[in-house]
Amino acid sequence: MQYGEPFTHTGVLVTWNPNARMSIIGGVTNGWDNWDVGLPKNQANPRSGSTSNAAFLGAVKFSSCDGTQALSLANTTGNQESGASNASGQDFIGTRSITSLVYSNEVSDKLTYVFQGVFGYQANANSPYETRGQRSGDAYWYGVSQYLFYSITDSISGGLRFEWFRDNNGTRVVSGIRDGAPAVSGIQTTGFAGNFWEMTWGLNWRIGNNIMIRPELRYDWFSGDDGWFAQGNGLPGTLPYGKHLERDNQFYGGCDIIWRF
Repeated sequence: MQYGEPFTHTGVLVTWNPNARMSIIGGVTNGWDNWDVGLPKNQANPRSGSTSNAAFLGAVKFSSCDGTQALSLANTTGNQESGASNASGQDFIGTRSITSLVYSNEVSDKLTYVFQGVFGYQANANSPYETRGQRSGDAYWYGVSQYLFYSITDSISGGLRFEWFRDNNGTRVVSGIRDGAPAVSGIQTTGFAGNFWEMTWGLNWRIGNNIMIRPELRYDWFSGDDGWFAQGNGLPGTLPYGKHLERDNQFYGGCDIIWRF
C-alpha cells in the first residue's frame, strides 16, 4: 500500500445505491496524494498535451444478502508526474492507472478473511529495467495481499497478513540513503525490479473504549529479476534491506498504541 496505491484523494465523489446490496461510486480527483491542481508546465514531454491532473475515480461494491461477504472493484486513471526526469530536471508526465479488487468473507463469528489484488500502470516512466513484450519506457506493478483476523476474546483479536508485491520495472520501490549507508561506495537510490514478499503476525488488544495496543512481528524478503542482477545489482549497497542496503531480507517487531478521544 505504501508503494503501489494512493493514500489520499482530493476531489468530488458521487455514490448511487441502486439497491441495498450494491453501490456505484464515481467522481473526479486531482491525482494521487496531491493537494495542488495542475501539473508543471515545464515538462520533459510537452507533447503529452496537458497540464491537467484531473483523474477519474470509480468503484462498484457488492454485498451478500446476509452481509457476511463483500466484493469491490475500483479504478483511478489520470495524468501524473511519473517520477522520472530528463537531464535538465524536467519531469515526465504520463497516464497512471490502478485497478483494485477487494473481497472479504466473515467465515464465522470469530474468523474473517480478506483478499486484495492490485494492478498499476504508468506511462512515460523512463523505466530503468524493462521486460520483454512491454512498451518501452512504461512501468507496471501488481500484487496480492491476504489477511486473516481471528477474535480470541471480546477485547483481543489476532491477525495474519501475507503480501506479494511485484515491481516489474523498478520504478515503485526506491530505497533512500539511511543510517550509515552514505559510507558505502556505490549506494543505490534507484529502484528494485523483482518480487517483494512480507508476512506479519499481530494482535489488537482493546482496553476500554479508547485505547488499542497493537504489537506485531514481521518478516520481509526480496527476490530480484535476473535482468536486474545482470546490471550489477545484488551486491552490498544495492539491496533493499539492512543498515548498509546489503541484505535481501529483514525480521523485526513493532508496537503502536492508538488512543481515541
